[in-house]
Amino acid sequence: MRPRISFYPTLLTLIIWTACKQNKADKVEENKQPIAFFDPMELGSTNQTSNLKIEARFDECGEWGGHKEEIIISSDKKENIYATYNIYPFNCDSLDYYYSKSDLTPTSSKIILLTDKTKKSIVDYIHRLTQSKISERFPGHAGNFFSIVNTDSSLNIQVYDNKDFDVKSFRQLVTELTN
Repeated sequence: MRPRISFYPTLLTLIIWTACKQNKADKVEENKQPIAFFDPMELGSTNQTSNLKIEARFDECGEWGGHKEEIIISSDKKENIYATYNIYPFNCDSLDYYYSKSDLTPTSSKIILLTDKTKKSIVDYIHRLTQSKISERFPGHAGNFFSIVNTDSSLNIQVYDNKDFDVKSFRQLVTELTN
């Protein structure tokens, strides 16, 4: 007598495996939703003067301030969105020179074409800075200053405090944009 081979367990296993694989593929597609981000028109695709500016001013010189870093988000006519990351010089021994110069040249500048991943990093930073604003505490005469402002000032978040969280949050954004 020959043993009977049943195809039902094999068929059942194949159906379950296929369904699980399809379910995983559906979940990956669900996670690929577009990132909610600023309209390129609001970032200068039709008006080259519009942008979003993220700024950080640090307090290396105590109450007299320190260096400035900025990230300017803008769009070109083809609606590509870019971030320009600038670091400006500062010398605690020459405060008058740096404070009175409105045309200071950055010591470092990098232009980054934004991807969905880097757009998400910017959105996440905006959320973190908003949360920080809620718990902002005036630091007295020395602190760090962080801001996010668009050209028409309809978005304007400013935080002045001495929390390490804000410095780490800004550094995280810079790392995510430049790596």
